[in-house]
Amino acid sequence: METDAIDPTRPRVLVTGASGFIGQALCRLLPAEDWDTRVLLRDAHRSDCLPAELQADVIVADLNSQTGLLKACADRDIVLHLAGQAHVAAVSAEVEVNPDVRAVTNLVAAASEQKVRRIVLLSSSLAHAAETRQGDITAYGEGKLAVEAELIAAAQKGQLEAVILRAVNVYGVGMKGNIASMISMIIRGSLPPLPLLSNRVSLVGSQDLARAIIQAATSAEAKGKTYTVTDGAAYSISEIESAIYAALGRQMPGWRAPPMILYAASALAGLFSRLGLRKGSISSRTYRNLTMDNLFDNAAICGDLGFNPRDNLYAVLPEIVESLVTPNS
Repeated sequence: METDAIDPTRPRVLVTGASGFIGQALCRLLPAEDWDTRVLLRDAHRSDCLPAELQADVIVADLNSQTGLLKACADRDIVLHLAGQAHVAAVSAEVEVNPDVRAVTNLVAAASEQKVRRIVLLSSSLAHAAETRQGDITAYGEGKLAVEAELIAAAQKGQLEAVILRAVNVYGVGMKGNIASMISMIIRGSLPPLPLLSNRVSLVGSQDLARAIIQAATSAEAKGKTYTVTDGAAYSISEIESAIYAALGRQMPGWRAPPMILYAASALAGLFSRLGLRKGSISSRTYRNLTMDNLFDNAAICGDLGFNPRDNLYAVLPEIVESLVTPNS
């Protein structure tokens, strides 16, 4: 691959998924970088999600449109690929995975033709479980691993450089997933106090993840690497639960549900969801996530890129809780 060196002071960058949860966090930081920025949006109306201070060229196109992708990748040095399925859903692997794989195949083809130097792919720590066959193995993780493989294959052929960031569960205002569901259920009073749980999990703040993406974009050391991104802390689910009650100004109940009650409730909710009787994110998988360790090491990205997380869930939690208490504020 013959390309000019990337100018680290003002690289020409394309961002996909800019209107999503992580994309918006990234776009809030980009004005300070003063990069030559272009964003690819699937829907022109989603431009309302971009910060007003972001000076960016907006291309409206679908990731299945090769014409649109060629236009978006033209004269770009770097693609920050954030678009894709963001959460594990109770759907088949065929429905959940294939669009992301097709999208990165199309993107790689367009980027290669337009001489893009590097693609930074936002992936998931669930790809690690799929790769090692240990931990929480899901169709979503298998799909993310397949997406990574497409990009790595292109890099091995010399078409472009690849950097992969595997994010653990991400927190911040606008977050979704199990912790957001737990907060919402505690607000509504529909979640009994959880059993006392000793397991630990890794998390990362949306702003810290955005900073990691920025660092990975131009770092020579990052070329060809796969990094797991966390904030470096080990969180206890029971401590998170107590912190949610504190952020709500409520007294933590003096009793806790027996573990078997939590398991039975999660399994029943998952069954109802599969039968179409009730929609929700609580399932037997939720029980596993609440009771098993899910810890990852961020030493590699800290050592190679100087990544230095600034956020901690407990510091950000009051703002997250407030946004869920008054969602339209």
